[in-house]
Amino acid sequence: MNSPSPINIAIGFHQSALRRGDHLALCVGGTTFRYAAILERVLALASAIEAHDPDPEQPTVGMFGYRSATAYAAVLAILYAGKGYVPLNPHFPVARNLRIADLSGIGMLILDGRCAEGAQELLEQMPRPLTVLMPDHAVLPEWTANQSRHRFISQSELAVVPRTIREPKSPNHGIAYLLFTSGSTGIPKGVMVSQENVQAFVEGMIERYRPTPEDRFSQHSDMTFDASVYDQFVCWAAGATLYPVPEEQRMAPAKFIQEHGITFWESVPAVIDFMRRMHLLRPGAFPSLRWTVFGGERLGREAARRWQVAAPNAVIDNSYGPTEGTICVTGYLWRGDVSDGECLNDIVPIGLPYPGQMAALLVDDRLIANEDGARGELCLAGSQVTPGYWRNPVETEKSYREMSGPDGMVRRWYRTGDLVEWRDGVGYHYLDRVDRQLKIRGYRVELSEIEHVLRQVAGSEQVAVIGWPPRGGNVTSVVGFVSGSKVADEEILAEMARRLPPYMVPKQLQRLSQLPLNANNKVDLPRLVELVEGMTGG
Repeated sequence: MNSPSPINIAIGFHQSALRRGDHLALCVGGTTFRYAAILERVLALASAIEAHDPDPEQPTVGMFGYRSATAYAAVLAILYAGKGYVPLNPHFPVARNLRIADLSGIGMLILDGRCAEGAQELLEQMPRPLTVLMPDHAVLPEWTANQSRHRFISQSELAVVPRTIREPKSPNHGIAYLLFTSGSTGIPKGVMVSQENVQAFVEGMIERYRPTPEDRFSQHSDMTFDASVYDQFVCWAAGATLYPVPEEQRMAPAKFIQEHGITFWESVPAVIDFMRRMHLLRPGAFPSLRWTVFGGERLGREAARRWQVAAPNAVIDNSYGPTEGTICVTGYLWRGDVSDGECLNDIVPIGLPYPGQMAALLVDDRLIANEDGARGELCLAGSQVTPGYWRNPVETEKSYREMSGPDGMVRRWYRTGDLVEWRDGVGYHYLDRVDRQLKIRGYRVELSEIEHVLRQVAGSEQVAVIGWPPRGGNVTSVVGFVSGSKVADEEILAEMARRLPPYMVPKQLQRLSQLPLNANNKVDLPRLVELVEGMTGG
């Protein structure tokens, strides 16, 4: 047998399966699957992908599934077949999935049996025919008879396909996966993440965390969010076991962590506040945790303290990175009292670039070296910076630039749109999005500064601020949102007026039982805009 290709990110799983086939690879829905068993499913499905591929030149295959053995096997099988995967989320609106499927150009789709019924409307509206693999259906469901444009292939048909793939193939196009982010034009942008990008990331994380086969990794994120790649491929490269968190426990996973003895937890920081409200963050509640990785949104100092008390044996790593930088590119290790003094606006730093990744601050369209107290847009360069946006040269040219760095060398940089501050000895502090810097009555305002004061005065981590009016015209004021605070509105506004200039004090506060979250569990700012417009009549 030839050695597997080193540029396919499925190689980590494959090597673990060959070395420790009897070890648990996945525990999902109360059922466990060993590496050898998953490998058999993957090889069979990968061979079926190759046999039934309607367009061998198309570099990607779609996967419509959610937290099941079939969904994870499908991702691996697509990679084994030398393709990149395009995850579609059953919890997304049909229009969103339809747009992603259309933009990606997929000609083949793998359906998770638990989600197949939900794919009917998507398939009805698809503008072109697809080859649809249904590995969980011994016979085709009745509804497929009304979808004559598509070719459906059942489990029984897949079972007779000769086994042609024995190891991960070298991909022709080099794409590991396509993930679609919100575009400024309203059209999703597909981020092309290469095999080399992910391989560099996984190797860096293996070096940073030193996971072992005895580790138990959580999977908190959906597959349409790149943190899911973190969990899956770092876990399997280490020969460890992956534990997807059930949907109903994602924001309050205390029992899940305890029952399964999770050692490696990764999620958004919002989980901490959810569990605090439910009185689940008891001292020493999670003794099994060795590592906790937070990312996707700002980690508050008080939240980090609370988590450290609940998980006294865990090292907290506050990570940062856009999808275009392949999951995360910087990290900051929490160090108790020392870290207390290194926080800025009560927010934990995002720290230093990982080895092999370079970063600089962009100021007035030129890159400058990091200097203590310097602020600017964070730009990224290095092995994790992705090739660009899928079939979108205009957006690629806007965000990816060939520029000369502080050392005089010309490199390809990605402009993140994130405003950061550099502190010597600490690294980067995330401040806000560059586009959340507003001009109010002629004054430049950073909304994150207002949120910092609101957080302190309200005594709650669950706060947000938006400019008003939010759509067009001059912003004249701000609106604040608060959840979980026992302080009266008039007291909050009065105290903010004592601490901030008049143009930074919210003109009103909106009380919510919970701040709305988007699919990635970040605060959904567009939804907040809609809420206020609904209350004010636009």
